[in-house]
Amino acid sequence: MIRPDPQAVLLAAGMLYVSMPITVWSLLHRRHARPNLELWCLSGGLFATGLVLLALRGQVADWVSVALANAVGFASMALKVGVLRLESGRRAGWRTLSAATLLVVSAQVPAMQWASDSRAGSTLTIYALYATGLTLAAFDLSTRRHSRSARLMAWLFLAFGAACALRTARLVGGWADGTPLSPQLDFLAVVVLVVVAMVTANIGFMGLALDRVGAVADDQRQTLESLRESQQAMELAARTREAVATERARTTRLLAHEVRQPLHNAAVALQSGIATLAHSRDPAEAAGAIEQAQAVIRRVSATLDNTVAATTLLAADGRISTADTDLQMLIDLCLGDLPPGARARIHVDYRADARSARLEASLVRLALRNLLTNATLYAPGDSPVELRVLDSDEPLALVLEVADLGPGIADGLRERIFDEGVRGPQPTMPGYGLGLHVVKRVARLHGGSIEWRANEPQGSVFRLTLPQGDPA
Repeated sequence: MIRPDPQAVLLAAGMLYVSMPITVWSLLHRRHARPNLELWCLSGGLFATGLVLLALRGQVADWVSVALANAVGFASMALKVGVLRLESGRRAGWRTLSAATLLVVSAQVPAMQWASDSRAGSTLTIYALYATGLTLAAFDLSTRRHSRSARLMAWLFLAFGAACALRTARLVGGWADGTPLSPQLDFLAVVVLVVVAMVTANIGFMGLALDRVGAVADDQRQTLESLRESQQAMELAARTREAVATERARTTRLLAHEVRQPLHNAAVALQSGIATLAHSRDPAEAAGAIEQAQAVIRRVSATLDNTVAATTLLAADGRISTADTDLQMLIDLCLGDLPPGARARIHVDYRADARSARLEASLVRLALRNLLTNATLYAPGDSPVELRVLDSDEPLALVLEVADLGPGIADGLRERIFDEGVRGPQPTMPGYGLGLHVVKRVARLHGGSIEWRANEPQGSVFRLTLPQGDPA
């Protein structure tokens, strides 16, 4: 039958275990929370000291080799329970652990007078209780941190506690009689289990610490990524604000010509009326001059009302609000904005089945007036201008086409005709090259488009497409 020497086993276990806290400290002292690491390594040092003191039994006084060895062993177990609770995010409960440890250490003094087996049984019972506390703390840690290392620690602590309980039963209850295992073998099993459990606990603690380091690194990466995204969002917002401010200023400049030119026409008409009144004695001639001036002023008033309403909408930085609009009324308003001579040249070809459409009426009125005005200005004075009102099924849209018999668009201007400030080659025509650009902005605010194609046999066709139905 195998009879291992208990002192030799304890000494070997102590010498093996003393290296564990040194290894843990060397690997983690710059990577883990300092208080938890210090307490964990202190508990390892105390446990190794207890094993070595127990190995000296018979060579030194029992109060050193037994009482002091058990005291440092109990303190080591209590420290481990507290650290595991701290690692799981709970309070360590140092007061309770300290009080319990002082109580069991104090109980070792009278136990020194007991028989050897009774004294060993009481000590093993206390270790079994500490092992239960370690098991519960490790299971709680494994649940909270989803750690396999902590779960393995819990099972090994449970096995150690069970071995202590079995050894106690054999010593105190006499279970050793008639069993094939000798007391030395179950003693060896307890020592092996405690060493394996504590070594595994140190390995698991290092795994937990390294996992936490990785988690902190991941958190830092996520934080940096969030900061980077926030910075990019702020930069994008700043660029957007700058673009909106620039667009609003540019849109105001674009629309300025809608006010300046009619005001100039009104001033000329008033000066002509004043001159006629000063030199003519014919009431009809004077009345005609005044009527002409009033007609221009009425057009200026209508243009101002329309332009002021459109300025804010054109400067908007998002989609506009549309409403169901009567198309015939819209066309009548656009024709009413034109001078009588130009109005007479417009032929309306209404081919659409719908009688209404969803759009922003003041903006579409402004865009359509620009197209009709350009057509009447650039085409020969006696030529007709056709306004076609069409439906489109793919995509579902209202289509407005303005066709004239003018000179068309030169090849070099076709790609840029809708850009700001681009004009045709007729320098005597009024305007600032902004009307078609305004039409393009109106089309885009509606989610639509403006296109040019050559008319047959000559001239231009401008096609304004305004989508209908819900936007995609």
